[in-house]
Amino acid sequence: MARSSRPLTLLPAALLLGATPAMAERVGVMVLDASGSMWNRVEGDVTRIEVAREVIDEYLQGRDPEVPLSVLAYGHNRRGDCGDIEVIAAMERQDAATLASRIRALNPQGMTPIAESLRLAAEQIPRTAEAADIILVTDGLETCDGDPCAAAARLAEQGLAIRAHVVGFGLTDSEIQQLSCVTEQTGGELFQTHSGAELASALNQVEQVAAASVAEPEPEPEPEPPAPS
Repeated sequence: MARSSRPLTLLPAALLLGATPAMAERVGVMVLDASGSMWNRVEGDVTRIEVAREVIDEYLQGRDPEVPLSVLAYGHNRRGDCGDIEVIAAMERQDAATLASRIRALNPQGMTPIAESLRLAAEQIPRTAEAADIILVTDGLETCDGDPCAAAARLAEQGLAIRAHVVGFGLTDSEIQQLSCVTEQTGGELFQTHSGAELASALNQVEQVAAASVAEPEPEPEPEPPAPS
C-alpha cells in the first residue's frame, strides 16, 4: 500500500566537496521520468515537469552533499525511443545548483522505459557501497515492454544492499499498485503523490530512510585499567 506523504524538515544544504564514491558507505541513484506525459497539468496551469523541477531543486539543496548521487533521466531526447535513457550525473558528490540546472533542461517527449532504467541505475552503484537507494520518480507505467517487477527481482539478487523506492506522481491507485512489486522485492518505500507538497514530502521521507540505513559505528572499547602492582 502506498504511503501518504507528510511534511518533514529538510536536511541542511551544503556545497560541492569533490568525491570518491568507491569508498562511500551509502550512495543514491535518482531516476527521473521525462516522458511526454510530464507535460500534463497537475496544479492549475502548472505542468508536472515544472512542479518536479522545482521540488527536486529544493530536494537537492537539502540532501546530504557528502553522499554520492547519480541521476538518470528517460524520455527527454527522442520521441518513441525506448533506448532514450541518459546518465545526466555520474556517481559522485553533487553540486546542487549544477545538477538542478541539468534537470531544468530536460524536455519531456518520449517513452517510459522503467525496467531498463532500473537496470542502468544499478550499474551506477559501486560494489563497495554498504547501502544504496534508487529513487524512481514517475508519472506513468512501463511503456517499453519491460518488466519492472523482474528488474526489481534482479536488483534483490545482486548481493548488494539496494533498495528501490517508487514515488508515483499523478498515478492512479491501480497504477501505483502495479509498481508496488518494485518496493516489495527490494525493501523500498512506495509513495503516491498528486501535488508539489506531497512530492517534496515523499522525497524527504526517502532521504531520511536512506540516512538511517547505515548504522553508526560502534565506539572503541574503553581501555582496561592497569592491574594493581
